[in-house]
Amino acid sequence: MKPFWLSLLCTFGWAASLVAQGACGKYERTAWKHWVDVDKDCQNTRHEVLLEESLAPVTFKTSKNCRVISGSWLGAYSGNVFTDASQLDIDHLVPLKEAHISGGYAWDAYKRRDFANDLSNPLSLIAVDRGLNRQKGASDPAAWVAVKLKWGLTADAAEIAVLRQILGSEAEMPIMAEECSGSINPFSAKSPVAEVDCSAKKYRKNMSICDEARTYLIQCGMKNLDRDGDGVPCEVLCD
Repeated sequence: MKPFWLSLLCTFGWAASLVAQGACGKYERTAWKHWVDVDKDCQNTRHEVLLEESLAPVTFKTSKNCRVISGSWLGAYSGNVFTDASQLDIDHLVPLKEAHISGGYAWDAYKRRDFANDLSNPLSLIAVDRGLNRQKGASDPAAWVAVKLKWGLTADAAEIAVLRQILGSEAEMPIMAEECSGSINPFSAKSPVAEVDCSAKKYRKNMSICDEARTYLIQCGMKNLDRDGDGVPCEVLCD
């Protein structure tokens, strides 16, 4: 169904549980309104996803064709096949809580609703085993990068590091910011970095990612960041 992103999920596994966040206000799931019938065809977002992802013709509860009750779905996380729609959840690949602490806390109700019901990107919402989705909760797989880029959400340093390992140093990354702090590290994006203050940081221990060390090496000529002269700064950060 989504082989590249599912394989990425398996490679990454699940990140550590999220800590309580206070800087951006308490996460309230009810603030992210779902499921809604965006196109007014009587099928809300849940049933639109079930209809789209079924591998066989679906059966509706009534002749109005509003509520899907059966079909054939491949559970995205388990690989099991399901025919009963009630055994499936619709999973936000970037969970609503993660979106909240990655910048969504600043959105208005309309943008939160649009994110929670996004059908424009097949990565955003997927049918999954009900039990597995509830076990996953709000953990942090690296497969979220495409969705985060689309919605302008941020990623923390640990997530950026994993994404670099999996997708390579040239892949476009979300802007890096500590979750909920709003403090952005401009070195994490692939876009050009403005001239830096060469007196601001002098040692590797003050830098968090390879891109930051590379910028200081190139712009400031800090040879102490590349003692072996191979053009790669701070092997500890850039390996």
